Amino acid sequence: MHRTQVNLEDEQYRWLKHQAGSAGSIAAVVRRLIDSARSQRVDSDHDPAIRYLLDQPPARGSKETSVTTLDRELYGG
Repeated sequence: MHRTQVNLEDEQYRWLKHQAGSAGSIAAVVRRLIDSARSQRVDSDHDPAIRYLLDQPPARGSKETSVTTLDRELYGG
């Protein structure tokens, strides 16, 4: 296990407290949310950002790379 700290907005904290209920813990809710998100597979063929990064991984050097051109390539401009 790793211990971590996160800053939450008041509404986020209230929501987590409500989800935890009187007997639960916020940490347990966060772990469940993370596990749920991790279990959902991302279809890279239908996600242009992931597809772009898989097809053209970031590179080093003076030329433009996928990191510097990502917005332009995905959204035009």
